[in-house]
Amino acid sequence: MMKTVLYLLLLVFITSCSEESDPNGVQIRIENSSKIDFKDVLVNSGSGNIKFGTIKAGKKTDYKKFESAYRYGFVSLIANATEIRHQPYDYVGETPLPMGYYTYKLDLDVSDPVRYKLTLVLVHE
Repeated sequence: MMKTVLYLLLLVFITSCSEESDPNGVQIRIENSSKIDFKDVLVNSGSGNIKFGTIKAGKKTDYKKFESAYRYGFVSLIANATEIRHQPYDYVGETPLPMGYYTYKLDLDVSDPVRYKLTLVLVHE
């Protein structure tokens, strides 16, 4: 009886650990590194649009699965009632990301108060 309980506990532990270390595809979350809330966040990194909704300043979203993705992508969002975009030209010469967990860290360059610039940095988790 004791062996069975230990075996079941070990099985549950191994199963739960492998899920975190072996992702199912490319998993990306968004981090709002700015001091301004983002609304209607939409990301397309080569395989279709993924909606992330509202992301409060300084917060991260949950991971979302992408069929494939690159180290950067198209991002559209609203900040301070203004639509802001990060628009890549293309993915020529880029290699798709391998399976794993990633964060797109988004920030705003507000040095020009008339026209904010959105920056994107990829972090491999």
